[in-house]
Amino acid sequence: MIDRNRQPNIKPAERPELPSPDKFVLDNGIPVYLLKAGNQDVCRIDFMFRAGTWEQQVPLQSAMTNAMLQEGTSGYSSGQIAEVFDFHGAYLQLYSDQHFGTVSVISLSKHLPRLFPVLEDLLKRSVFPRSEFETLIERRKQRFSLENEKVKVLCQKKLSEILFGKEHPYSQSVTLSDFKNLNLRTLIDFYKDFYHSGNCEVLVAGQFGTGVTDLLNRHVGGSDWAGMKKTAASFEIISSAEKQIRIGKPDAIQSAIRTGRIMVKKDHPDYLPLQVLVTILGGYFSSRLMSNIREEKGFTYGIGASLISLGETGYLVIATEVDRTYVEDTLAEIKKELEKLCLEKVGKEELGRVRQYLLGEFVRDLDGPFALAQSFRDVHEFGLGFGFYEKYYDTIMNIQAEQLQQLAVTYLNPESFYTVVAGKEP
Repeated sequence: MIDRNRQPNIKPAERPELPSPDKFVLDNGIPVYLLKAGNQDVCRIDFMFRAGTWEQQVPLQSAMTNAMLQEGTSGYSSGQIAEVFDFHGAYLQLYSDQHFGTVSVISLSKHLPRLFPVLEDLLKRSVFPRSEFETLIERRKQRFSLENEKVKVLCQKKLSEILFGKEHPYSQSVTLSDFKNLNLRTLIDFYKDFYHSGNCEVLVAGQFGTGVTDLLNRHVGGSDWAGMKKTAASFEIISSAEKQIRIGKPDAIQSAIRTGRIMVKKDHPDYLPLQVLVTILGGYFSSRLMSNIREEKGFTYGIGASLISLGETGYLVIATEVDRTYVEDTLAEIKKELEKLCLEKVGKEELGRVRQYLLGEFVRDLDGPFALAQSFRDVHEFGLGFGFYEKYYDTIMNIQAEQLQQLAVTYLNPESFYTVVAGKEP
């Protein structure tokens, strides 16, 4: 029997032993990464295409092309596609970001032979029905209009714009008129240019039989959807000369604050130690920003800092919502916390607490086959492998206060930050 009067022993997380994916190449050259893990007879297959906003010629082109893939093919209507996946208890997800358009399916392994004919048609022979396009556009437009009323959305959009420049792919500068101006032909062209075997990688994770490679070769390994991979365009980051911007919204209940700056990305030597520093600043519930601005001052229900790594660069953002009367005081306290990290070393007790938190998150983020698959994707884009996470573990365990202070001096100078406030004028 467990003695519940005694506290269980605390055991620190051990250095991870992560499985290396096996690489297999289909007959048409598509690389397939096989990550066998977990105990359940379920697997996830991701078809990843370099077809994100970085490649698009007009706003919404990449996201809407990806969304339209499930709206009808030469062999199946949108309803039939949904019915096949529902009947087999499988989950189809399509999503796009700055660099990738992804078609992902989660299913019991035994149902894959019945799902692959539909997946093949979806990938190779989507027909982009006009009626479905118009319905989807209207639905996305309504959702955009609702989201665009939120001060936090307005604030984040403007921050991305002033950090990267309005024309940069990382700038979230979509407008309502972009939905009205989007032409179905541009989606079809984007589909033909980027959704083909020459621009595809596949990741299979979970428990799957040896027959999965035969299924992949049979359905997507042929030369019938060949294409040339396009050379990625280059874009210059043009940050705004103005570092303090206010967006007026008279009917807002609260004001949103976003402050941040361009940072390094995952393949930079400073990225991993910066993760520790940003966690101390605002990356968990007992962080300095939370302890000061929420717990002591009572200005907000929550405030956080995040280090975002994108394909070509990264950025740091501090985000919160406060009553308009607290905006200036909140900005002053954020500045104080940045300066404090530059001027003073982190104490031993605080650093130990952050180590324990990060170790717990580290274990959670690698728990299970799908988490491992996502962790692989998160580093594969940068030409890195699971060795990245072993280095992260070593960083968490061994980083010292002196190194954190030096990083703060280099990256957390308040004068280098851009700030956007959206809400009612005080």
